[in-house]
Amino acid sequence: MESLIVSFIIDLIALYSVYLIVNLSLNLQMGYAGIPNFGLVLAFTGGAYIMGWLPIRLCAWLFSIDPQLRANIIKNNAIIVSHINSWLQAQPLIAIGVFVLTLILALIVGAILGFISAYPAIRLRTDYLAITLLALGEVLAIIGRNYDPLVGGVIGILVPDLYSWAGASRFIVVSLMLLFMAALCFCIINIIVNSPYGRTLRAIRDNEIAASSLGKNVTRIRMQALVVGSMICSLAGALYASYSCYVGPAAYGRLEWTFLPWLMVIFGGVANNIGVMLGTFVFVTLRKLIEFYKYYFTFLPFDVVWLEYLLLGTIIVIILIFRPKGLISEKPSRTLAGKKLEKVIAELLHKRDSKAT
Repeated sequence: MESLIVSFIIDLIALYSVYLIVNLSLNLQMGYAGIPNFGLVLAFTGGAYIMGWLPIRLCAWLFSIDPQLRANIIKNNAIIVSHINSWLQAQPLIAIGVFVLTLILALIVGAILGFISAYPAIRLRTDYLAITLLALGEVLAIIGRNYDPLVGGVIGILVPDLYSWAGASRFIVVSLMLLFMAALCFCIINIIVNSPYGRTLRAIRDNEIAASSLGKNVTRIRMQALVVGSMICSLAGALYASYSCYVGPAAYGRLEWTFLPWLMVIFGGVANNIGVMLGTFVFVTLRKLIEFYKYYFTFLPFDVVWLEYLLLGTIIVIILIFRPKGLISEKPSRTLAGKKLEKVIAELLHKRDSKAT
């Protein structure tokens, strides 16, 4: 029983970290910039596809896998991955190098996907923009299912275990690394939203016309926010694929990687990163508990698989009724501490009085 609890906690940390990265990217786009991105799954899938496409090919070349096997990586996927994993156990530096290189490429692909999805739609009104991004979110899923050389088509493809060097501690190492990446993304986004650029995002979200009248290029700034958010979301997709060691189009649906992040952000509090952290933790923990204990609910008059959706839906309705701004509502940003602001005002008044005399 103790080992089951430990496994539960480790998996919870990993899943929470991935969802937190996705939700922070959504909060940057929707919460702070006012961009209704219902196409999160596009960037997430792009990052996952990079993790499924690059490491196996790069490692097969580095370890000189039989060219006949490499000639059909999709068909010989399981054999190639087993060989690569056995070598990666003794080559941690190569594994880490391939991992870092893949993440960098995932960030680049995320930026490209963000730009491609933003360019034709960013000038549209909010509702039309949401519909366009929702439609674009299905593009990579369709490509992945119908173009087998990318990630194996409908069946999917195994990913080399870039953490195999950790041995028996593999899942602990992965979970801690994912938690570190989530904390890093949290710090970066916090810096962005508390900077003058973040206040510009809020101004555009609240009133585009007023922001434009003050000389702000609304279209360019919104595009920048969408590109940065897509990069972060693509990073989450690559990290999730490296954790599960599998990539398949069926694993990246709109429910899991678009609609649930929206619910978590609304649940925690829009435009509040602390609220997003709390909302994500409560949401993911509740889902894991339901999944973990679902076989104890055999007395229910309906199939237990629907319990998760019923409970989560009920919680969202309660939150929207009694806490429409989420568990933690948006806080006004302060440019300076109170005492420092008073000092600056006093200095300005003193300069004005000295010039008047």
